[in-house]
Amino acid sequence: MKLDTKRICVASLATLLLLTGINGAEGVSPKPTPTKNPYGASVPIDPPGPNDVILTVTNHSKVVKFSLTSLRKLGTTQISIFEPFVKVRQTFTVVSLAKIFKSANIPSTAKVLTDALNDYIYTNTAKNFTDSQAQLAIARFGGPIPYDQGGPIRIIFPDKSTLSKNLPSWNWSLNVITVK
Repeated sequence: MKLDTKRICVASLATLLLLTGINGAEGVSPKPTPTKNPYGASVPIDPPGPNDVILTVTNHSKVVKFSLTSLRKLGTTQISIFEPFVKVRQTFTVVSLAKIFKSANIPSTAKVLTDALNDYIYTNTAKNFTDSQAQLAIARFGGPIPYDQGGPIRIIFPDKSTLSKNLPSWNWSLNVITVK
């Protein structure tokens, strides 16, 4: 069964809005619900299965689709970083973005667009990502990264790398990487 994570997120948000009684047609501006979650409030969503496609990488006519299983086959490492959004040290299982770029024949000069499930887009060159040792986090503390905490996959950077201080480059709930 193919998991359509974008549709699940939209459906979950719509359900949440209905359950909380937010209705724009009434002309009432809802007050935001305070949350301690820096990634925003969300309803729980089951993590993807090991063979569900969670990332699509497109380099013009070359399209590579990845599941958690196929990402793990690229080779994983563990990295401990100071996560700037929750301000604590966390350990992630990662695949280097360089390996993902290589699988789709993305040259270092290419302009790369990263697109999240919520349609957040960040663009930079492949070289800037690889020079900053960009990593695709596929697990946190050995378990799935929940959708409401930036999962199931997200871009992270080692401490002190060039893009580690550039918070817009930390794309959460990554869904698509495309050569522009």
